[in-house]
Amino acid sequence: MSELSRERSKAHGTERASVLALVPAGLLVLVLLAAIAVDSSIGYLGRRELAAAADAAANDAVTYGLDEARFRETGEFALDPARAEEAVRRALTARQSEVVDRAVLEVQTDADAGSVTVTLRSSVELVFSPAVPGAPETMSVVAQATADVLVGD
Repeated sequence: MSELSRERSKAHGTERASVLALVPAGLLVLVLLAAIAVDSSIGYLGRRELAAAADAAANDAVTYGLDEARFRETGEFALDPARAEEAVRRALTARQSEVVDRAVLEVQTDADAGSVTVTLRSSVELVFSPAVPGAPETMSVVAQATADVLVGD
């Protein structure tokens, strides 16, 4: 074997060793990126679930929250704040979701304008983040929905 070919084989041997050392590091980076993607997806889906619940609750509130006595007396559409809030609570109870069940509820009703705003604040439990020291175990999610009474002809 010539001296040149021996030098080449030595060089290839050290290159293989350095590549072999980089493979576990590369896999670790891929696993960490996958964990971040999963936890981000969980947060996004939790927010979407909360937004859907807030939308449904606000819609139910303007439908069920009609002040029937005022409507019969004057023919005007106005909301009864107590009935609207009751409708919101019923709609959220019907959801039976972990994210919605632990949500903090805020209902704002403008009886004369005929609008209801539902704000929900909750948290979702992350899967991979708790394994990292100092990383949060939960992610806060907030959703807000407003529904208005529209009177047609």
